[in-house]
Amino acid sequence: MTPSQLARVRILRPSAQLFIQSRTVAAASALPVFAAMLWFAIPRGTWPRVLVAIVVVAAAYLVAIYLLSSVRIVLDRDGITENGFFVHQRRISAKRIANVVIVQVYRGQSLDTAQQLFVLDATGELLLRMRGQYWSDENLGAVASAYGVPVRRASEPISRAELRENYADVIFWFEKWPWLKALCLVGAIAALSLVLIALMSVDGLVAVAG
Repeated sequence: MTPSQLARVRILRPSAQLFIQSRTVAAASALPVFAAMLWFAIPRGTWPRVLVAIVVVAAAYLVAIYLLSSVRIVLDRDGITENGFFVHQRRISAKRIANVVIVQVYRGQSLDTAQQLFVLDATGELLLRMRGQYWSDENLGAVASAYGVPVRRASEPISRAELRENYADVIFWFEKWPWLKALCLVGAIAALSLVLIALMSVDGLVAVAG
């Protein structure tokens, strides 16, 4: 398909399964924690603090759901408009699109694979990336064929280590350095633990501040 054949605007949205999984994981993670916090906080008289924390987390959750619902990729004759989770209305001109690379990447240690698509310009700079964990094969195929550019498909599936080695210039920072991602996660959990301790103790906030 060439740009002239892209007669109408096409809107692509992430897989519906992504919304179901994100809500399920959020509920399964947050509800037991807050139930336990209230269980310990009520006898100590600190339950108002826990309620404040619940309201804050619920507000953050609603904002995240809104941002997730706005994620889309819009294809038209002149190019691609990407609305990401954090970035909105990022425009990619059709004239810059030089080629598309599609690779199959193993999911963890299993033999299951997911497609990853990279839209590149003539210098090899990444213009757009789509991962099969979030986008359907149909959506990836729509982008690959929308502008009549060469599409290169890797002949064999690759591991995440091979993805880091062979596609280092077009992947995210936390994929290049998984240890840094783990470090950030540990730090976030430690910070959250301190907040929870403070909320569950009458003198917790004073102790943490001191």
